[in-house]
Amino acid sequence: MATIGVHTRPVTTTRVRDDTWVWALAGLALGLFGLGFVVRWQCTRGTCALGRHEWLFDLDAIGGLPRLFTTSLFLAATVVAVRVAARSAGLRRLWWAAVSLIGVGLVFAKLVSAHSVMEGVDGRGLTLLVGTVATVVGLPLLARLGRAWGVPGARAVVLALAVYALAALGLDQLTGLVAGLDPSPLPDAAATFVEELGEALAALGVLAVVVRRLPGRSRHAAER
Repeated sequence: MATIGVHTRPVTTTRVRDDTWVWALAGLALGLFGLGFVVRWQCTRGTCALGRHEWLFDLDAIGGLPRLFTTSLFLAATVVAVRVAARSAGLRRLWWAAVSLIGVGLVFAKLVSAHSVMEGVDGRGLTLLVGTVATVVGLPLLARLGRAWGVPGARAVVLALAVYALAALGLDQLTGLVAGLDPSPLPDAAATFVEELGEALAALGVLAVVVRRLPGRSRHAAER
């Protein structure tokens, strides 16, 4: 009986440790983006208490904390993917290198708000078209290569990326629809809140899935 008790404690501790950081970041996201919602709503109404510093908490401002939060999640996922690639061999290393490049692209796109730049040039239609083509062509190819090359966890990684693509493209269109129907401060702030928080949580999902592929982490997951 004593041996069984000693064995169960490390497994439980590992589960708590592995899960807690994800929930902590999710809670931080809810708080940060919730504050961003209030700031955007109040400042759009003309009762902004932050004055010139309003951009710091604005939901989608370049350089603002909400956008930097999501960007940092992709940056962390990219760093982890690079580490996994470095510890892999052969075609598996090549697959993880491709995931790392996708991560770099997502970091850049979120940091400079690439979709907003594209929308400013040719509207939301071009953004939706480019994003949809990249998702429909790129992710199935990544999944097929992962399966053919025997990459552990490839399906979960591709699924997490697909969820983010769906959130980024779908919620962006929803925000545009709301803005067209009712451009008043509250609907605009609410739609932007849902869009940006949805992207952040989807990015957190990508990070959580990639982290589980680190040597040692995947072994703990298998034990559970």
